[in-house]
Amino acid sequence: MTDPASPPARRALVVDDDPVIVEFVSRTLAKAGFAVEACGDGMMALTMFRAAPYDAVVADVRMPKLSGLGFLQNLRLSAGSPHRVVLLSSMDDAKTRRDALAAGAVAYLVKPATSQAIVEAATGHPAA
Repeated sequence: MTDPASPPARRALVVDDDPVIVEFVSRTLAKAGFAVEACGDGMMALTMFRAAPYDAVVADVRMPKLSGLGFLQNLRLSAGSPHRVVLLSSMDDAKTRRDALAAGAVAYLVKPATSQAIVEAATGHPAA
């Protein structure tokens, strides 16, 4: 039985083809109060998001089938949603960062990103 006074859990989607990163980010977001789901490529993420939108998405930039930037661009075109999308990358590339932010990412974090940076970007608030 759910407590009617408690708000529904925020939902987050973690998208990365590296299982170690998926585990770390998923655990980090779960500790911050998110109900977390994960997948390994941008096409699956787009399908999952369209089926049931998430409050936050943390996605790798370079993935098979559809990049994180491609996912973000498709998401914005189809949903026009204000959902928080955070892109992660092992590349600290100024052009990719600009492209990500111009496409609507709320943050572009370079791996290895800290738990605090991930939570702050996903929530829009300082981590506790």
